[in-house]
Amino acid sequence: MGKSKGKSRGLAFLQEVRPQAISHLLKFFGESARHLDPRTRFLISTVTKVINFSERGLQQYVKRALAEGATADEVIDAVLCSYPCAGLTKVVDAIDVILDMGLPQFESLVEEEIVDDGQTAAPAAKRDEDGWVEIATREDFSEDGRLDVRIGDRWLAAFDVAGEVRVIDNACPHKGSPLIGGQLCGDVIVCPLHRWKFNVRTGMSPDQPGVKVGTYDVHVEDDGRIRVKL
Repeated sequence: MGKSKGKSRGLAFLQEVRPQAISHLLKFFGESARHLDPRTRFLISTVTKVINFSERGLQQYVKRALAEGATADEVIDAVLCSYPCAGLTKVVDAIDVILDMGLPQFESLVEEEIVDDGQTAAPAAKRDEDGWVEIATREDFSEDGRLDVRIGDRWLAAFDVAGEVRVIDNACPHKGSPLIGGQLCGDVIVCPLHRWKFNVRTGMSPDQPGVKVGTYDVHVEDDGRIRVKL
């Protein structure tokens, strides 16, 4: 039994051993998209490839969607629409695949620096002679005792752990996911993306030997001002 050029081996096999069943299925697929324009059809196919997480299929249909006039924003929205079925991990991994393709449509969307409204900028980010920088006050923390702060090119995550302030780098060393949104279990923050864990006191990962996240010395003034040593 030979394999047709460009055809899946599994599909070729089924067409040979179950020709009627596959014929009906392919006809169904064709009819189900008959009234869709190619751009829409390829965007929908992008959604299915995220759900099934086919890296090769994702690359193929993203290119086809763009070739048919879809914008990078529409492709991103298609990936996000897969979230209810695919989950966050597949959605973010799909974006990784797309960014690795080096398509100019997506590179042009990336700004040099984005600071969300929920982030607190350190006032003037001035260091004293010993390297300490004021980053926030206790009043800036959320109700669940956390705060993310930008200081120049650093992105920090601060946590109130049983009354003590702990500050770490906000990006998980695995895929760069913000740790500020993770589940805090005692001294351990769990990355919301791939569930990597880090002790906010030591920075060490309890389940990834040799992997750690940056930590910072913290001093809380009597008036609630918080300083870290950079």
